[in-house]
Amino acid sequence: MRHTYPKKARIVILADKQGRTKFMLAAQYRLRALDERRKGFEPIAWLNVPLRRLHPTDGCSRYYRHFIVRLSSSRKEPTMNLLQQAVLDILRQNNLDKAFNAATEFHFRIENGQYLPLVIERQGNLISVAHYGELNGDAIRDPELTFAWPTWEPLSITQDPVGRYAEIHVADGERSTIQMALRRELRLFANLWARNLMAQGFGNPSVAVSSLTHPLPSNGSQ
Repeated sequence: MRHTYPKKARIVILADKQGRTKFMLAAQYRLRALDERRKGFEPIAWLNVPLRRLHPTDGCSRYYRHFIVRLSSSRKEPTMNLLQQAVLDILRQNNLDKAFNAATEFHFRIENGQYLPLVIERQGNLISVAHYGELNGDAIRDPELTFAWPTWEPLSITQDPVGRYAEIHVADGERSTIQMALRRELRLFANLWARNLMAQGFGNPSVAVSSLTHPLPSNGSQ
């Protein structure tokens, strides 16, 4: 009987409040979700991994191991440029990309139907990209990623609904250390988020936009 292979695998990325991450097949997570929550791990992203046959005798487990090892390798960190590109493309179509790069204070908000509003801000050398919602009358970020300007290196993640806040740089006595695993996670998360934002239409000219710091073109709404 000839073996058939699925075209893709569903992967879950889990993280805890200490910035530790783990990867798991979606089918495995469905069986172990409660146990993982007890350990402090919550899902932060779901992704489909395309499977390409490496050899006729290889099984799906080899593809999974190959993907995880490649993604986790410090020598092959995924580049973080898709969110930067998405943000600047959105600002460019509203004639605000130059203002964003030149200003020390910048605020831009996008309302897009059923989705949580997206807010892009800059305060000096700190960039913030966040979905803002409301819970019990309080504003919540779900999520917020911060970056260093102008390199767009990730600095932190905030997910208010699950009480998560994690920083790349951690004080260690008089020194500051970098959590490499968290940095890799945030770079991957930023790329996934950028794809979702574009797929959800946040870059469409028809969305409602406003700014607290800069005038918008005549087709924008304040």
